[in-house]
Amino acid sequence: KLNAYAVKKKFDRAARWLGIEGGFDGFCEFVDAFNGALGIPKNLRDMGIANPDIDALTDAALRDPSCGGNPIPLTQENMRALFEAIA
Repeated sequence: KLNAYAVKKKFDRAARWLGIEGGFDGFCEFVDAFNGALGIPKNLRDMGIANPDIDALTDAALRDPSCGGNPIPLTQENMRALFEAIA
């Protein structure tokens, strides 16, 4: 939940508007369950990637222009940690 502290208040409000209990955490649980219902993989193994090259994934992700829109600036360290968490 890298972005949690940057977006928590907005997601607390969104959860209230949508009638989801639990604020930010409840919203995350809702999205997690929704993704599960759609069969969206939760980690790289579930995507069929057994031995990911974390360094290559990190470098490629940081070159992607969409990273600039992340609420928390993405760095080599935190991006690598994200990939390690889903490996």
